[in-house]
Amino acid sequence: MLDLKRLAVLREVAARGSFAAAADALSYTPSAVSQQMAALSRDMGVVLFERTPRGMRLTESAHALVVHCEAVFERLAEAQAEMDAIAGGVRGRLRLGSFPTATAAFTAEAMERFRRGHPHVEMRFADGEPYESVVRLKERELDVAVLFEFDHWTAATDYDGRSVCADCDIECVELFDDPFHVVVPRDHPLARSEHVELADLVSERVLGGPSSCSPWGADFRHLCRGAGFEPDFEASYRTADFAALQAIVATGRGVTLVPELALASVHPGTVVRPLRAELVRHVRAATLAGLAQPPACRAMIAVLREATASRV
Repeated sequence: MLDLKRLAVLREVAARGSFAAAADALSYTPSAVSQQMAALSRDMGVVLFERTPRGMRLTESAHALVVHCEAVFERLAEAQAEMDAIAGGVRGRLRLGSFPTATAAFTAEAMERFRRGHPHVEMRFADGEPYESVVRLKERELDVAVLFEFDHWTAATDYDGRSVCADCDIECVELFDDPFHVVVPRDHPLARSEHVELADLVSERVLGGPSSCSPWGADFRHLCRGAGFEPDFEASYRTADFAALQAIVATGRGVTLVPELALASVHPGTVVRPLRAELVRHVRAATLAGLAQPPACRAMIAVLREATASRV
């Protein structure tokens, strides 16, 4: 019989790329990981690693075994979920991720609702940008992640425009759409308007965009082109922080766009007006594709949907 603990270590080494990284993730020492892999090699009667100038590398046999490991652990997860269902309760561990404005607006409260309803589940939480949560899902550091996407920017894209994994690697449940507003300096002519049309922004410098790590910029550019003009993005400032963007707007360097979730705090030197255009970020609950969802995951997604029902 193969040792499941050793198979789990092998899977971690394959995912992390080195004994040291796997040891750190598993809270082992590198020596312990090395011993586990040596024992697994003896059990299998094959060489699992070969030394290269850049360190250890998996052999063809190791890669084949990892594929079987994934199938084994998926079936074990399904077995655990079935046992939990038979036992009549939600148990185990849940690792939840979210992005900052969602955490402040509803995820923190959703976690408390979940804890009250499912006291036997151990919960762990990690805050981060959507692409960071996608990586954590892919590496099985998260079970569920609250994230956002745009029509022209997926959650699997980092803020330099690089893909961190294939879009099909995650599955999403729709929660709600988060509309954008325009933020202008307090003495700006648009501050006197009840709302802002796209056409009002023709001659405005817009802080944020594809070149300065604001993922909404791609959708905004698409909308502006549809309205017959090219937006003037101010590329001198690079930040994904909406509070920082508001502070720069207050100095008179331009205008920016901020989603509704991020408007809990408005800079005193700015005015916020609704944008009359279909610029929204799609807020979703994501899981890793192809895996059976244990009861705790399904319960957390249900709580998230309940917590955001009024925003739909």
